[in-house]
Amino acid sequence: MKAGKVAKDLDRQKDLLEELHALVDRPMRLMVVCGTQNRAILKYGIREKLPVMLELVAGPGCSVCVMPAGHIDAFVKVATQPQVITAACEDLIRVPGSRESLASIWKKGARVEVITSPMDALDIARKEPDYTVVYPAVGFEATAPGVAETILEAARLGIENFCVFPSIRLLPPTIDLLMLDPDLNIRGLLCSDHINTISDTEAYTLLAKKHHLSCFIAGFELVDILEGLVSLVKQIRNNESLFDDTSAFTYSSADNRKARKMVSEVFFAVDTDWRGLGTIEQSGFVIRDELSLFDATKRFNVRFEEGQESCMCQCNAIISGRGLPPDCPAFGMVCTPQNPVGPCMISDEGICHSYFKYNVPAHRAHVTG
Repeated sequence: MKAGKVAKDLDRQKDLLEELHALVDRPMRLMVVCGTQNRAILKYGIREKLPVMLELVAGPGCSVCVMPAGHIDAFVKVATQPQVITAACEDLIRVPGSRESLASIWKKGARVEVITSPMDALDIARKEPDYTVVYPAVGFEATAPGVAETILEAARLGIENFCVFPSIRLLPPTIDLLMLDPDLNIRGLLCSDHINTISDTEAYTLLAKKHHLSCFIAGFELVDILEGLVSLVKQIRNNESLFDDTSAFTYSSADNRKARKMVSEVFFAVDTDWRGLGTIEQSGFVIRDELSLFDATKRFNVRFEEGQESCMCQCNAIISGRGLPPDCPAFGMVCTPQNPVGPCMISDEGICHSYFKYNVPAHRAHVTG
């Protein structure tokens, strides 16, 4: 049964690639917003099989890659204080701040735990009542319900030795800002299923109309991605500005209502800094005052300040669709996964990491005029 499905998928991929070659009749530039989808495209060599006039650029869809050095500095500052455990995802631990990373201070004796979910951090707080457990909540809007649920659970159970650094970012305001640059010439957005989590499809519908974009939600399998590219190309050929949501995975209305309710109870939107992109209006979440006990910025009286980032790193151009990894002089030379200069090389979701890992030919960097 499994072998049959693989064969069926391969046939479907072949058919979709042939359809793309038949459809693409002019230069088209599409932004693949999600880091996971970019990784799949690179892993399976899809870029080399696409029509020459179809160009894919990366978007800001890697939450670790857009984390400013100043935020890392704040995480590090708190993590070095006595009786503190920092519980964070593995990718974030390696991201450099101005001078240190969570990984570097871990080696010097700070208590840092690698976890996969905010509830893991809350579990550590239960088991370590003599420590304050700090969770840096790094992610996009899809992660907000899980973080909100954890904070509400901590409040319900009265677990006061747990708090969160609110560093969640919202993609629609950022994409909106990027699309104002006419030199980008983006005609379509390939988005991931994640945006269904808190029913943010309305925001993408507005983006499509405002910037005359074609948009499509796709899953993470190659067939899903190729179907999305075919839909985008058809929309562009028909001069349509649509938001096409035909993904296989959708949340029920009850799930959406519950997620939105939790998020609104815990967070509100504010202007937020993005690594390499500056401050973007209403593009991040902070914790409401009534839950300030669980806000690490208030618990430890720290602020997110401007940090110093490497002048060699061109992640800002890469995550905004203005370039691809081979355009960066540091890529593959002084910047490698073993010795990363910027966050796009650190995270598995980072486009530089995927380019390096899957040895993507540099000649595919720019193919359209």
